[in-house]
Amino acid sequence: MNISRILLVSFFSIFLCSCAVMPNFTEKFDKKRQTVQKRVELSVEQLEMFDDLECSDKDDCKTQFLGEILGSVITFPLSAIISSSIAVIGNSIYWVNEYGECRS
Repeated sequence: MNISRILLVSFFSIFLCSCAVMPNFTEKFDKKRQTVQKRVELSVEQLEMFDDLECSDKDDCKTQFLGEILGSVITFPLSAIISSSIAVIGNSIYWVNEYGECRS
């Protein structure tokens, strides 16, 4: 593997890892049925990472930088799993509430 591919993969992974997936709750009025439709949508948002590095020496900078990278690598997949679970459950509840019928 040549150096340009390694740099490209590294840059892409650090860029992707500085993002988080967030659920957004939206409402839309349906004029035809005169109801409010609720949905949960996912969006990818940029995190403020790597801004608060305050280093006193070289080892301290390395430690803080590695901590930021490890934190950001964990943040994206974890936020994607949790947010998508919220979206699936939320949209299922909204769908059952809107279209489901209770039989008593």
